[in-house]
Amino acid sequence: MRKQKNNYGCGLYAVANACNLDNFITPLRLEKSKKGNVIGQLSKWMQEDGLPYYIDTLYYNHIGKKLPSSALGYKPNGDGIDFLPVLLNVRYSEKSKNHLIGGKISKDGVLYLYDSLKDEMIETTLAKTNKMYYNVYGLFIFMSVESGDYVFI
Repeated sequence: MRKQKNNYGCGLYAVANACNLDNFITPLRLEKSKKGNVIGQLSKWMQEDGLPYYIDTLYYNHIGKKLPSSALGYKPNGDGIDFLPVLLNVRYSEKSKNHLIGGKISKDGVLYLYDSLKDEMIETTLAKTNKMYYNVYGLFIFMSVESGDYVFI
């Protein structure tokens, strides 16, 4: 798990952790992240690295408090598919900054959560993640630029 050393760049760490991208976090990208990251910029950097993926929204409500029950059941299925990489927008408290975290959901619905501000990976579920954070207001997946299909790892 890649851990943040600064109070910025969480999007870089979230994408790198969710997709196992060792070279995604660079000094230049960290510098550009000081004012925050947006999903479009993270997608652009992935494509610049030769990854034919973009980030798509499964659920987002900036003033929302928690993921709705309709967003808690996502998990991969199919042969040769082990994990669905995801990103989650969270807040630690009412006054905290927005924070993007990465994770991987297994076929049995276990979420391996990589919060770059935490010491270790957390084994949980989407429903339990809703309880762990003050707000969980965004859920994103990775899609193929060529086919529009979900990206699995």
